[in-house]
Amino acid sequence: MSKNQIACCPNCGGRIPFKKFVQLNNFSATNCGTCNARIEISNRTANAVIAGISGVISAASIVLGAYAGYKNYGSLLGGLLSGTGVAALIIFFICWYAYRHSELNRIYYE
Repeated sequence: MSKNQIACCPNCGGRIPFKKFVQLNNFSATNCGTCNARIEISNRTANAVIAGISGVISAASIVLGAYAGYKNYGSLLGGLLSGTGVAALIIFFICWYAYRHSELNRIYYE
């Protein structure tokens, strides 16, 4: 799979839907909708690093949003909501990046 393609089944080349891909983690697997092959993430270390970084950045944006909202506008709730919105956007774009650059492999049972 080239770096500009979306996540595909390593067995048949069928497209893995974004929703199904986002639900994958280092301890789960999914089935291909075309050939029913069992698929898991092969670059688990990179997946763990991406998850850790996105968690830290998201938490920081919520805290900084709450602080900025309270300090500048006197509204803690407005700052929390704006920080949460920014965190959701950050998580979405990190998931989309992982979807476009992830490596999947087929699980073989003997």
